[in-house]
Amino acid sequence: MEIKKLSSPYFITFDTLSLEPTKVDGKPYTIVTEKKEQFLLERRPLYNLKKSCELYGTTLRQAVQTSSRLIGNHHKVPVLIVQDLGMPCILMPTLSPQSEANIWIALHGVDDYWGDSAGCEIRLENGNIIETDVSVQTMNRQYALACRLDKKFSRMQYFLRHPGFNREFT
Repeated sequence: MEIKKLSSPYFITFDTLSLEPTKVDGKPYTIVTEKKEQFLLERRPLYNLKKSCELYGTTLRQAVQTSSRLIGNHHKVPVLIVQDLGMPCILMPTLSPQSEANIWIALHGVDDYWGDSAGCEIRLENGNIIETDVSVQTMNRQYALACRLDKKFSRMQYFLRHPGFNREFT
């Protein structure tokens, strides 16, 4: 897949599968993998994630707080960036979001993953494979948290469409 160079900010959509940090001439860049294309962006993934949150009417801090409220106060919570017709776009960090090596993976883009305590490989729905330095146990945890967030959000959407039911979201 040819990588096209774009200027930041990049706005996350349902085509977005991952945001990977990289360096070009010592400067931070992001490799964005979409379903059919890849882009090279100036700046770190976190910058583009924050700008996407702002575009969709929230902040990254608010998205993290919402995730923590729904699934518990965990380190490295996945975040819901936007939703469309009840379908959430959830991204999960592989490391601390502040880490320069953190990769953001879209829950809907994960086809499979495998590895051991030394590292993990993630196959995206378009067949691309991302190699990480995180253990498969860490990936299991991040994937499980993202699935819990997805389920809680889906439950909230159900109650929105079916008033009168118990509205406890936690």
